[in-house]
Amino acid sequence: MLCSLSIRNMLLLENMEINFSPGLNVFTGETGAGKSIILECLGFVLGKKSKNRFLRTYCDRGEVVAIFMVRESGEIKQLVDTLSIEWTDTLIIRRVEFSDGRRKAYINDISCTLETVQKIGAKLVEFVDQKDGSSVLKKSNHINLLDDFSGNKNEVSYLKKNWDLLKEAEVEISTMEARKETLEGEIEFMKYSLSELKSLAPKLDEVKELKELQTILKSSSRLNEHLQGAGNLISEKHIRDDLLIALSKLEKAGDLLPNNSLLSATISSLDGLIHELDDIEKNIPSILSNRASDGITLEEVEDRLFNLKNIARKHGVKPEDLVGLCHEFEAKLSNHTDFEDNIKNLRKQLLSYENTFKTGAEKISKKRKVQGKKLDIMMQKELIPLKMEGILFNTCLEPRKVKGFNGLDEVTFQISNHGLIPKDLDKVASGGELSRLLLALKVCLRTNTQRISMVFDEIDRGIGGATAEAVGKRLGILSDQDQVLLVTHSPQVASKADRHWRVSKVSNRGKVPLTLLDELNQEERVSELARMISGEVVSKEALAAAYKLLT
Repeated sequence: MLCSLSIRNMLLLENMEINFSPGLNVFTGETGAGKSIILECLGFVLGKKSKNRFLRTYCDRGEVVAIFMVRESGEIKQLVDTLSIEWTDTLIIRRVEFSDGRRKAYINDISCTLETVQKIGAKLVEFVDQKDGSSVLKKSNHINLLDDFSGNKNEVSYLKKNWDLLKEAEVEISTMEARKETLEGEIEFMKYSLSELKSLAPKLDEVKELKELQTILKSSSRLNEHLQGAGNLISEKHIRDDLLIALSKLEKAGDLLPNNSLLSATISSLDGLIHELDDIEKNIPSILSNRASDGITLEEVEDRLFNLKNIARKHGVKPEDLVGLCHEFEAKLSNHTDFEDNIKNLRKQLLSYENTFKTGAEKISKKRKVQGKKLDIMMQKELIPLKMEGILFNTCLEPRKVKGFNGLDEVTFQISNHGLIPKDLDKVASGGELSRLLLALKVCLRTNTQRISMVFDEIDRGIGGATAEAVGKRLGILSDQDQVLLVTHSPQVASKADRHWRVSKVSNRGKVPLTLLDELNQEERVSELARMISGEVVSKEALAAAYKLLT
């Protein structure tokens, strides 16, 4: 709700403070007094674009400040959060204009863009009878208004969630299929490479072992010569026999010196030496035998090393890493199989989302058609007392060319005169007729619309009598739920006000005209309504009629 509006040095307003209340807030006054200027300043602070200057003549700076009490609406809070403003139930919007043409906007004293002010302002105030400020005139809003009227809020919310899941699945499938096309060539290469690796069958630590074997085999002839030479010397020189003879002699000496410990130790050492020599003589043939390397030749070892290094170079890895590369290819090929399965599962999920969306959308469409006809009937009843019985209102539902998050329908509010082709509501010329039409539509939709302050500027122009009374009654109905701000020339409409201000203009010679504002008490309201009824000269009959309107 708009709580107050403060205007400083703007247009014909020098210093004006207006405190509003819920219900119907009405401005009256003679033509040219500046009533609409107040609403223009409200539009200015909420970001309405205008090429015209608002700054009062001879002033360096002017500003408009609007203070709102707001609920924690998700959309408004989200916008406020982007400004890093701590959320409160009071929102202060200020817009300043300077003499050099610059304009600045603030929300709770935080500088912000005009776009942000416009977005927040559109959630707070609706300029109902202005084509650029009325949500009812925007064709894109018609489906939302019909859904609110139909009580489809929860169903549409669920449908949107399903739509989001559906679109996410479509994007994921598209991404995965594009990736799959890229992978096709890689997969074929990996399959071929894996087959090639498995044919070669590299083993863990094989390269290290082959290099050691290569070294051994390269020095094979010299090793054999040394080993065989050593063996020959041991066996051919009869070293063992000589040692045995020596051992025999020592043992005989031992018999002669049985208690000589040193001799006993010497005999024992020589006996051990003979046994070690037996082991050495046996080991040399074994070493020669083991060096046969299972019959592998140096050429075979070097061929194997060449093949391993060649395939490693082909894949840009070290020969020692070929076993790991083989495992890597196997894992990727396995993942590719899972990749295919994931796409299949996503397609099944997408089909499920599509079926759920279709079922929900069709159900909502049926309800929209029924409620659309109900709205048409309500509108026809509302238009009669507004002297618009010759106009037909139609809620047009057509299949959307491309389905969207809110279903399968395109909704358009249309009107036509009897026998003529219907026109979209936003194509209708502005004026009093359109204002009354929008008023009727607002009344029909009132139980479901979001709480918002509504502004009407001279909705009653060109009407009087019973029609003006009908307009006033409907404005009163709207103001029971939503705050309404209204400029009017009709005493019947003004009589419905919860708060009433009279706007006047003062002109002093040589000075800029000044618009003044006075809030009226009950007695002053009678006088103002009487003036509106009879003109400058107020008659007793006019006073009586004014008093009757207020009772």
